[in-house]
Amino acid sequence: MNISIIISIIGLTISAVSVSCAVYFSFKNSKKTDVKEIEQRVAERTETNLKLDEINRNTQEIRYDITSVKKDVQKHGEKIVELEASAKQAHHRIDGIEGRLNMKDGGKE
Repeated sequence: MNISIIISIIGLTISAVSVSCAVYFSFKNSKKTDVKEIEQRVAERTETNLKLDEINRNTQEIRYDITSVKKDVQKHGEKIVELEASAKQAHHRIDGIEGRLNMKDGGKE
């Protein structure tokens, strides 16, 4: 065999091995990148879900607070009605007392 043929065969073998290694490591790194991307997406989605859960909790608290405020307003409305009725009765009694006093004084003020 000729030396130039042997050198060519060795060169082709080295080239083939180099291409095979390049393809193998490229594929391997591609998988690592895919795994990292998936991990990153999972982390982002987890963070988003945690934020949404916090927003949901805050919304529930606000609803509870609003319900409580509505009940308080209703109670205050009922108290106002009671106070108005009481004040009305007091005015009638005061008017009655004034009338009796005016009658005793002979209508003089």
